[in-house]
Amino acid sequence: MGKNGVKHILIVDDEEDLTWGISRSLIRDNCLLEVTCVNSGSEALEIIHSRPVDLLVTDIRMPGLTGLELLEEVHRNHLNIKIIVMTAYGSPEVEAKVVKQGGNYIEKPFEISRLKKMIYCALEEGFSSCCSGSGSVRNFKNMESS
Repeated sequence: MGKNGVKHILIVDDEEDLTWGISRSLIRDNCLLEVTCVNSGSEALEIIHSRPVDLLVTDIRMPGLTGLELLEEVHRNHLNIKIIVMTAYGSPEVEAKVVKQGGNYIEKPFEISRLKKMIYCALEEGFSSCCSGSGSVRNFKNMESS
């Protein structure tokens, strides 16, 4: 957890519109969230190795490092990071792999409200709306130039 109780969420999906929509919805509801969006598993690992992350929300099917490979890496080396895996290609086998690695699982398409409930539950906080739109959203590509 960051200073002043801010929780850091990392969203990983090669669908940029989805990551942006999720992040905007989260910070609109809660100013105690800092959300970083990246579009690949390798970018996610860069973030994880460079700063604290409380929650990782990742897709499974992405170019390069897959979400399952990312999940295994995080589980092996960063046990304090909570994980939610999203997929449009779900199966009982995939769900079992995710749960075995300590993650939570949601199939696409999903209602954003359902994902947000999972996120707040994973963060173990009963977040209520504490402000409107003053949280922070970062896209890793945009951060590199700043």
